[in-house]
Amino acid sequence: MPDQPAPTIQTDGLVQRDRLRDAARLLREAGAGGLTRVDLRRGLGGVSLRTVDRALALLEEQGACFERVRSGHPPCLRYVLTEGPSWDEHVTPEDRLALGLASLMLTQSPACFLDDHLKTIETLVAGRMSARDQSLFETLQKVVQVHGGVEDSIEPGKVLEPILQALETGMELKLTYRPAGSTRAEARTVVPHCLTLDIFSGGSFLAVWDPRDRKPKHLRLCRIQEAVVGTRPGVILDLPAMTNAAKYQIGGWTCGEPPFPVRARIQGTHWIEHFREAPPSLPDFEAREKEGLVEVRFKANHLNGAARWLLQFGALAEVLEPRELRAHIKQQHLQAAAQYQD
Repeated sequence: MPDQPAPTIQTDGLVQRDRLRDAARLLREAGAGGLTRVDLRRGLGGVSLRTVDRALALLEEQGACFERVRSGHPPCLRYVLTEGPSWDEHVTPEDRLALGLASLMLTQSPACFLDDHLKTIETLVAGRMSARDQSLFETLQKVVQVHGGVEDSIEPGKVLEPILQALETGMELKLTYRPAGSTRAEARTVVPHCLTLDIFSGGSFLAVWDPRDRKPKHLRLCRIQEAVVGTRPGVILDLPAMTNAAKYQIGGWTCGEPPFPVRARIQGTHWIEHFREAPPSLPDFEAREKEGLVEVRFKANHLNGAARWLLQFGALAEVLEPRELRAHIKQQHLQAAAQYQD
């Protein structure tokens, strides 16, 4: 499908282009307070009210949306811009703040190598920000702190670019990878499926199909020392297993088996509030409040993955199903308690 031409400012000879652009900017910077026709007239350099009306009509014709609010004493009509015209290239304060938060979080994750590229994007959009919007972003940089992150060393040119190329072209990937607990790296040929960022383990992973072992695997990016795009197309022999491995992994623990449902009771008023306000991003997560506790349900495909999340609640959590997970967590608690025997 051919690219659509970018929308352009249409004035129909009624208003100067720069004035129409300035009208959109003034309304945008006014925010929720909006502007009256007189405010706009003053902001546009003392033009006539007829010019103001023409500018408002042209903006609406070109996609702008206004909320008309009466306020003040005596009440007067104020125009609140809720959506800019189709040609507006403005980056909203919310977009900019989201960009800044993404940058802050990436610096505290194994994906920190993307931070420099994100800062380049910030520089490009900075020219489209008003002074008010820029002030919001600078405040964000001063007051937001990110805790609990990790710093892993990843070389983007040596690792990330070949991985993305292989994912794009569907080719095999030749890796030099150091498994956990080993001091030596080994050569592997895999078929890349997707990249995952797991918050629970603080890790970035590459989900791959291993043709040699004929099963899916989850490789931590920081252990990949080198990656080269192969010469053969990559073939995933069991796509459902590969999809399960990537979709239902928790904390980096995964396998290709179909997921099993997990059901657990968690006590504590603060946890009930927590699940209501900020439910975790677990596969198919649900939380149901029941008389001073919350019953959570989600899916996993590895006992260690589900246990990794549930063990943080200590005695406040009780696993109801599956039976294997209940026994697994019981054993974990027994072994932990044994270390504190005098």
